[in-house]
Amino acid sequence: MEEKTISILKVNLLGLLFFLVSSPLILYLYNLLHGISIKTILDETYDIVYFFLLFIISILFHELIHAAVFALFAKNKWSSIKIGVLWKYMTPYAHCSEPLRKKEYALALVSPGVILGVIPICFAFINGHILTLLYGLILLFAAIGDFIVLAMLSRVPKDKKILDHSSKVGFWIE
Repeated sequence: MEEKTISILKVNLLGLLFFLVSSPLILYLYNLLHGISIKTILDETYDIVYFFLLFIISILFHELIHAAVFALFAKNKWSSIKIGVLWKYMTPYAHCSEPLRKKEYALALVSPGVILGVIPICFAFINGHILTLLYGLILLFAAIGDFIVLAMLSRVPKDKKILDHSSKVGFWIE
């Protein structure tokens, strides 16, 4: 088996860079469509406590989405799934102990970022709700490691099986 991993520190730095580059662009486009004013943001700050709680709950949902997609394709379903936190890095994770086909693993990688990040951003562009946009941006940022692993996965031949790495950001190629 061949190991393909990336350090958590590198993922966090790349994620921060992505966030610093993409967020102003997304905010600029949103501003062109709906306008952003400090008054609008301050008017919605009463929601900030709920927003923070929603964010914390969403981190759990992020991992549950990974786990659900893993379980959908794993032979042993939920008994092959582990959810936890790498306390040293304050990083939650979902792990599947069974190898999956490349496209199944890819779907498990991108599902949380799309469901909790991309869809809320799109919805914010439609409804003009700034906190929905901020929520989507933050959850998209939280999924950056998944998208980095997806990029690493793109260089793997499609007929290979992928085993999620149990202790690092990345996977094994079978």
